[in-house]
Amino acid sequence: MITIFTPTYNRAYILQKLYDSLCRQTSQDFEWILVDDGSSDNTEALAKQWLEEQKINMSYIRQKNAGKPIAHNRGVKEAKGDLFVCVDSDDFLVESAVAEIQSVWRRENNLQRTGILAFRAYSDGRELTRIDNSSIVESSLRDAYKKYGLHGDTMLIFKTDVIKRFHFVLAEGEKFIPETYLYNQIDEVGPLYIYRKALYICDYQEDGLTANVARNLYNNYKSYVIYMNSRLRGNESLADKFKDTIRYEAIMIAHKENKVIRRAVYPWMAVLGWLPAYIWAMKRYGKFMN
Repeated sequence: MITIFTPTYNRAYILQKLYDSLCRQTSQDFEWILVDDGSSDNTEALAKQWLEEQKINMSYIRQKNAGKPIAHNRGVKEAKGDLFVCVDSDDFLVESAVAEIQSVWRRENNLQRTGILAFRAYSDGRELTRIDNSSIVESSLRDAYKKYGLHGDTMLIFKTDVIKRFHFVLAEGEKFIPETYLYNQIDEVGPLYIYRKALYICDYQEDGLTANVARNLYNNYKSYVIYMNSRLRGNESLADKFKDTIRYEAIMIAHKENKVIRRAVYPWMAVLGWLPAYIWAMKRYGKFMN
């Protein structure tokens, strides 16, 4: 069985599209966990209606507004499937998605692989995901982007017993941290099998996280520093460490934090990167600064 997890916040106006796509799946061997992050619209009423219909195996969980990462942690905790995939509330799946995932995994599963990397497309048929390397079969997510020419967002399907070993961490009072905080840790476990077909359809909304990245980073900067420091302490090249040091400095400068260089993972890099970090802070976060 596959666990399909969806975090949602005030998306009642568009959730029906995802629900309908799940009802149309050619394989119904899945559970849908819908975690409502404290919506103030009619999401709860809609979810209760779907539960009464009993068309699919569905669970509805409502939590106090805490952000997508905490909703994700809850979804992972509740997951009962062998595989786990997050499908956002403004997206949907092709009708054969569950069946194809099951078929691919029966064929390609092994002890080393952590799951499947599948492609996404826009609702008008345009490709969203592509990879330049035509022969690569498996890769970590990071190497897929850095070494093999992966472009665009992907559909990530993880072994549930792998993803249950990790969770998002947030600074107190904050609600956002980049999803790669989790994916970078899973990368250390093993590679993903690359399935070069779009199973996931999306159109980014104006109220979505993707459309508001800089603002979310600025408003949740302590969690962003947690993320940057985890990257800096990980398996990165010297050039990547320098770039991430600049990113760390920029968000700290934007918030007028003290002892930025002393608190850096690599203080000597922070000294060298101070000027570009200041320029980046003004360019990326200047409009949010008081």
